[in-house]
Amino acid sequence: NTIIGKYVMMAPEVYIIDNNHISDDINIPMCFQGKTPNKVTIIEDDCWLGARVMIMPGRIIGHGSILAAGAIITKDVQPYSIVGGNPAKLIKKRK
Repeated sequence: NTIIGKYVMMAPEVYIIDNNHISDDINIPMCFQGKTPNKVTIIEDDCWLGARVMIMPGRIIGHGSILAAGAIITKDVQPYSIVGGNPAKLIKKRK
C-alpha cells in the first residue's frame, strides 16, 4: 500500500516498491523463495518526486521534500529535504 498526501507532484516513471524477493537459501532458486511481506510507503504533503525515482519498501517521504531525478530512496526522507543519488543522500534542506 501507498499513502500519498496532498499536492504531491510526480514526474514520469516513478516506482514505489512494496516488497522484495527472498534470497536467503542458496539451495533453492530465488524465483521459488517467495517475497517479503508488503510494507506501506507514506509520501507526505507537498512533495516533488523527479523522473525515475525509486522508493524502496516502507519508506516515509517527509512533508515538503524533493527527490531528485533518478534517486533511489532506501531510507526515510526528513521533512523539507532535497535528496538525490543512489542511494539517495541529503543535498540540502529547504528551510
